Amino acid sequence: MAGLNGSGEERRRTRADTSGLLESGRAERLAGQAEAGASAEKAAGKGETSAESKGTTFGQGSGGREGRNRQPKERPLKALIQRAFHRTLLLSVLATALTWALLLGLLTLTASSLRPANYYESRIPEIAAQVRALEHPAAPDARAAVDAIVPAEGMAYEVYDPQGRKVYGSFESSGDARIRGEAELLERLNDHVSSGGYFIQYEPLFGADGQFEGAIALRYKLTAASANPERGAVLILGGLLMAAAPFAYLYGFTVLSGRRLSRRIEEPFDRLIEGAEKIREHDLDFSLGGRRTGVRELNQLLAAFEQMREALRQSLRREWESERERRDMIAAVAHDLGTPLSVIRGHAEVMLEDGGRRPERALRYAETILGAAERSIALTADLSEAARVERPDFSLSPEPIDLAEAVRAKGREYAFLCRKRGVVFAPEMRDLRAEGDRGPLRLDQHRINRVLDNLINNALRYSPEGGTVALKLTVRPGGAEFEVRDDGPGFAEAGGGRIFEKFYREDAARSSAADPGGGHSGLGLFIARTVVRLHGGEIAAQNRPEGGASVRFSVSELD
Repeated sequence: MAGLNGSGEERRRTRADTSGLLESGRAERLAGQAEAGASAEKAAGKGETSAESKGTTFGQGSGGREGRNRQPKERPLKALIQRAFHRTLLLSVLATALTWALLLGLLTLTASSLRPANYYESRIPEIAAQVRALEHPAAPDARAAVDAIVPAEGMAYEVYDPQGRKVYGSFESSGDARIRGEAELLERLNDHVSSGGYFIQYEPLFGADGQFEGAIALRYKLTAASANPERGAVLILGGLLMAAAPFAYLYGFTVLSGRRLSRRIEEPFDRLIEGAEKIREHDLDFSLGGRRTGVRELNQLLAAFEQMREALRQSLRREWESERERRDMIAAVAHDLGTPLSVIRGHAEVMLEDGGRRPERALRYAETILGAAERSIALTADLSEAARVERPDFSLSPEPIDLAEAVRAKGREYAFLCRKRGVVFAPEMRDLRAEGDRGPLRLDQHRINRVLDNLINNALRYSPEGGTVALKLTVRPGGAEFEVRDDGPGFAEAGGGRIFEKFYREDAARSSAADPGGGHSGLGLFIARTVVRLHGGEIAAQNRPEGGASVRFSVSELD
């Protein structure tokens, strides 16, 4: 950039363009960081609010601690239905037996004041004798006397002449009970028939001279209610209660058991419906876990729903993070490419205006343009490499390598780079394997070299002139460990954890160190971590107590 001092307008224009792009990129990064911070705070706040509001899961009441912690015993739905059926049947039988026992006990207590069911049947001989005592009982004028003899509250009668014709009576026989002539009347004397729930007894009648004058048919019922007409309603009601008790209790206990079972089933379904509504509203910060139901199938359904919700939440979170990374990538690429492209344009314009009048200036400008182009190419290479190692189908290409010899060869390159920057390169190698086991290791040498290149370049970028960049290799059975140290300002973040994120750049000491080219893409350490993990190892960065930074990583031999 020194060559631009001799050109006023061009220098100002180039500086303005460069400054604008720098400020634009910085604003985009700050906006992205602010947005990420706000999202994190919102998520944290939402998590706290969710934790406070959820406290208990859907459907959990607000009772005491014991009520909340008590979990019902888990049973299959089939067993619960069978248990409800057996309970209903048993309770119905017990309640019916108790009701019958109470009614029978009451009947026993009042039995002394009740007439037996055959009360009127037992009075037939007496009533028949009284009617026969009349002078002409079959005559129509004897009706009043017969009415006085036959108890109307429990019996009815018909009087027939000797030819089987009805003379008078208090009921009208029908069907098979009707008398149709003398022969049929004589056939039924001293016998009885049943008709319409009644019994009809036929008794012969004789006059005072002993002549056969006909017959009287006495109709009655063999029930306690008919024998006790004044208490008939009570006895009928008791009988109805005894008959209806099994069905009434069966129905009642079925309803109660159904309600009890439905409450156990409805509550989890309400939780599922509420959860589905929340998912429809894009709210995944809830939980269906915690309180279990007593139904095994419902617990399995709730667990499956909870797993689906968590998987959906993780999927959406990954999608959101991917979107954030995409925005960060666009902002970072716009910034990183904007600076060297602006430099290239500015210097190219000055060279065109100069018209080759000052070759020495043109040479400096050409060198500056070349450096900016190399930084742009390096950035695009980093982007391509980051995209490649992140692909699901990406795989390493292991081959047997002599790791110590490979590191020595790379060390010669690093020593040359360090000398150009006025920095001392200090390699150190140890092999902890037994003498007979010091053979090649199966590793992806190209990717391991890429990791070392990134770490050494970072160390060189921030090492002061006269400082030291150290590379330590420790070979062990089945793998190796590397360490790269420098004497720079160290990491602004205490543990150096975020430096392995894509496009992350520290805003403190290390980012403010000498990096005049601005070629730091924020992808090198991300690529390094990805490659190391593909080798079955881990990478970590930290500040050294004596000053400077240290990055360690391990790799394991591949199959």
